[in-house]
Amino acid sequence: MSEALTAERVGELFDELLPAHGPVRAVSRFAEGSVTGAYRIEFARADSAPAVLKIYGADSLPYAAKEARALSFLTDHGIDISPRVLAFSRSAPALDGRPCVVSSLRPGRTLTALDEELTPAQHHEVYRQLGQVLGRLHAVPAHGYGYVNGEIRDPLPDNRAHMARTFERELRRFRHHGGDPALADRLAAHVAEHASAFAACPRPAYCHGDVHEPNLLVQLAHDGTCSLTGLLDPANLHAADPLMDFVRLDAFSMNGDATKIAGLLSGYGVSAAGQQPGQWPEAWRSRLPLYRIALALELYNWFTITGQTSLLPALDRGLRRLLGEPGP
Repeated sequence: MSEALTAERVGELFDELLPAHGPVRAVSRFAEGSVTGAYRIEFARADSAPAVLKIYGADSLPYAAKEARALSFLTDHGIDISPRVLAFSRSAPALDGRPCVVSSLRPGRTLTALDEELTPAQHHEVYRQLGQVLGRLHAVPAHGYGYVNGEIRDPLPDNRAHMARTFERELRRFRHHGGDPALADRLAAHVAEHASAFAACPRPAYCHGDVHEPNLLVQLAHDGTCSLTGLLDPANLHAADPLMDFVRLDAFSMNGDATKIAGLLSGYGVSAAGQQPGQWPEAWRSRLPLYRIALALELYNWFTITGQTSLLPALDRGLRRLLGEPGP
């Protein structure tokens, strides 16, 4: 598809979806970030701001529709650094019937790309701003725990029931995908033994579901000022314990970095007497290892489905470490 995605072809799409933007001048693939199938669209009219076109596979309409709904949810609830949906097509003729989402282009570069250019103080500031954004998102009232697609589907009333459903699903898939059945049994027993910790979550929160540095945009000014300018790809939006966002962010990007954690918690408004900077709050620590197990199982299943099997041994070892066991 990328070879055939010319300005002329995209122009046909925008003539249908957003005719007021005027003729398409240029199309370019994004070089940064974890998103595939995303393009920067520039227009001939000076008053038409660039846009982002994200193209999905012909069999991925549910994912396209969910991302469009999730982006709209974020902007409707005041998450102003989220891209704004401009158009959505279930089956675009100019794209051979593929679904697509057109959104506003947020300024900045991915935090991944800027990582080595930032000082510890700048990292602290970016993560402080991220903590504020997540605090606003997590404060949006949710009426239950569950998968979000326009609304919370099959909501459960409490976190213990929600996590029981989550682990049942992920452990079933883990076994189906060839995970060690004995390890699966030990994981199930461990989670059941510590399930009372889930009740410490006081209420469900809307979680972005994929907060990590490739999905964060940052602008670095000449005077060294850092601004968090974009929060991308909310297709995993769900209602759960807000710690789920922090566990994913830590696993993918922070990796226990005390400066980043301290900035995040400062912006989020979490502090406790005697808590050292960069340490997770004591009240969270019984749940964090359980959510790390859930994330590792999710990744094991995803990497199996997507054929990234070289990553599975490390996840197997990580699951054993979370149980306090030596690796094989």
